[in-house]
Order: sequence, then structure tokens, then C-alpha cells
Amino acid sequence: MPAMSRPTGSDSEPKRPRFNPGVLAALHLIMLVYSLSAVCAKMAALSEPFSLPFFAWYAGVLALLGIYAVVWQQVIKRMPLTTAFANKGVTVVWGFLWGALLFGESIDLKMILGAAVVFCGILLVVHADA
Repeated sequence: MPAMSRPTGSDSEPKRPRFNPGVLAALHLIMLVYSLSAVCAKMAALSEPFSLPFFAWYAGVLALLGIYAVVWQQVIKRMPLTTAFANKGVTVVWGFLWGALLFGESIDLKMILGAAVVFCGILLVVHADA
């Protein structure tokens, strides 16, 4: 049986989707929407169970996650999947921001160090993919 030769050059490399700054902006906007779904979930948890505000907040969660799902699919069609997933780490920052602004939570050194570890991991993944 003859040995099969593998094609060489650029034809053998998988095509990677290109993306533009608009797609990156859409990615970060949708991460903001995703983080707001957690705010709605927390507000629902603070509401009286099975009350109108409880159901309204959870409806908000479902609506925001629905929007997120549709836009996320469009974003990952237009950029490398590794890059898109690596940028999801920005939700840590949004979580800190919403917790401090909306719920009066404090941001301490352990939280900042934890976020730094997350971002170091993201950098490792992105640079390993490059």
C-alpha cells in the first residue's frame, strides 16, 4: 500500500476566522449582558419567593441569557474560539463592579489576587494558542 503524503504549506493549516475590532467590542458588550444576568439572579434571590418581583427578576435572567446565547453564537463565528473564551474572564471584573456599585460589597486584596490569577491563566491560554 503506498504511503499517503500530507500536503504541506498553508493548505494543510486549518483556516482561522478573522475578526475585527467591532466583533471584539460585541464580545465585551455581550459579556456585560451576561454579567447583568447574575445581577438579576441575585435580585431574585433577595426577593420574596414566588412573588411578582421574584418572577420578574428571573424573567430578566432568562431574557438576558437568551440575548447572550444568540449574540455569543454570532461572535464565535467571527473570531477564534480560544480568543472568545479567554475574553470571558472579563466577567470577573464586571462581577466586582456590580457587587460594589449595586450591593455595597467590598473588593479586597484576595479578590484582586484571584482575578490576577484568572487573567494570568487567560494570557497563558491565548499565547499558547498563538
